[in-house]
This record gives sequence, structure tokens and C-alpha cells, in this order.
Amino acid sequence: MPLKNEYKNAWRKEKRKDPAYRDKENAQQRSRRTLSNNEEQKEKSRIRSAKWKKDNSGRVVANTTQRKKYISLRTPAWVDSEELWLIKEVYSLAALRTKLFGFSWHVDHIIPLQGKTVSGLHTIANLQVIPAKNNIAKANKYEVV
Repeated sequence: MPLKNEYKNAWRKEKRKDPAYRDKENAQQRSRRTLSNNEEQKEKSRIRSAKWKKDNSGRVVANTTQRKKYISLRTPAWVDSEELWLIKEVYSLAALRTKLFGFSWHVDHIIPLQGKTVSGLHTIANLQVIPAKNNIAKANKYEVV
């Protein structure tokens, strides 16, 4: 006798051959995608995130501290005060663009600080200001050509 999951998978595979079932399943998926783009859903997500941060303040502090440590470790000794000032200006630019455009902008490290294949430096030449959704989609990746 097949396991429960194997039975379910076989049933779904067989049902997907039926055009009426496929149409119904596709409509449900479109409906779910529409809901996820809904402002109400976004607000619920913001509230849930804020609650998690409040309930897990220790983890938030630990993550922030770890991030600052990596940035500090990846900032070379030859970076002078002028370049540090420029780096701060890049972060200010991201904040200004967020305010002006009404959506979030991030400061992205072109070559990630903690990449799997390469690790970049925290220098002005390795920074760019891009929309948050692009930075999140890029994740911690860098293609070495």
C-alpha cells in the first residue's frame, strides 16, 4: 500500500490531466497571487514583521551586530575619512530616494560581502543604490565571468 504522500501526489498528477481541474487550480493560484499584492495583505505582513521584531529583540540585535561586524571586517585599512564620508552619503541617497519615490531603496554591495564564490569590500566602488525589490531578488549572488 503506497504511503499517504505518494497517494496524494499520484492523485494530483492524474487530476492535472483534466483541463477543468487545471483551469480551477490556475484560477486559485491567480487569486492567491492577487491577494499577496493586496495592500491589506502588505499591511498584515508589516504588522507581523514588527511583532516578530518586538518579540525577538535579542535576535534582531544579534543580527544587526553581526552585520556591522562583517561590514567592519570588510572595510580595508586604506579607506580614508573622505571615502567613509562618501559611503555615508550613499546611504543618505538611499534614504532620500525612498522618501522621494515612495518605495524602498537599498544600498547594495555589487560584490557581496559574504559571497559563496567571492567576497567584496565595503568601499565606495563596491556600492550602488538600487530599489529594494531588485536587491532582495539579487540576494547574496555575484556571477564571476
